[in-house]
Amino acid sequence: MTANQTVQPTCHFSVSMPPSLIFLPAMPCDGRMYAHQVEGLKDLVSTSVQVLAHATFAESAESLLASTDGAFILAGTAYGGCLAMEVLARAPDRVRGLWLMNCQPGVHPNPDSVRTTSRRILSHEHQRVIAEFAENAIPAEDVVSRAAFVQMARDAGADLFARQSDATLTRSDRWSTLASTRIPTLLLWGDADRFVPVDVDRRIATLMPHARFASLEGCGHFPTMERPSLCTEIARQWLLESALG
Repeated sequence: MTANQTVQPTCHFSVSMPPSLIFLPAMPCDGRMYAHQVEGLKDLVSTSVQVLAHATFAESAESLLASTDGAFILAGTAYGGCLAMEVLARAPDRVRGLWLMNCQPGVHPNPDSVRTTSRRILSHEHQRVIAEFAENAIPAEDVVSRAAFVQMARDAGADLFARQSDATLTRSDRWSTLASTRIPTLLLWGDADRFVPVDVDRRIATLMPHARFASLEGCGHFPTMERPSLCTEIARQWLLESALG
């Protein structure tokens, strides 16, 4: 898998084409985490999924901007949500709407743990890291979502996982970016996430009073995969009432 893999071609705005919605998956996931939304929203928007894994968030953001024309709506989960904020900071005039899930706007709080994780991924502990990630990301009773994540992570491979892990060290503080934007924003948060607690989302919602906020009870790190129908329904309402208005 290359550093910048486009799962589906990016679509551009035009008079005859619907708005473009670009999904940015969590680490180390792919378009499967948005399968329900791609199908359920296809009558409203032209969807694409980009798996970005450059050495820095800045490089990944610039790669997305260079590969896409015009304006678009961004949806990102965790790592992908941080990338969405990076894109917004660099090209606010091109982001028509923002849909964030379980992501951290601040710099990484524990760089040493990231370096250790990346070393383990590239050693003989790759499968163990995936298992640990699944245990922390998704509640134990959701065996289906856990299995889906494990399969995506295995398919992504150790190199991509380690690159994305290392790239999180290049994350910039984007709290001020969120506070200053007035674009339509949807915040969906799994309240059982061990990586990014729901308090982070509540703080974002306070900074963005115009945003639509929903906390998903018992949901972990991957809302669109763990609560697919509910996320699609909420996103559909948001698109019709806000982002496509």
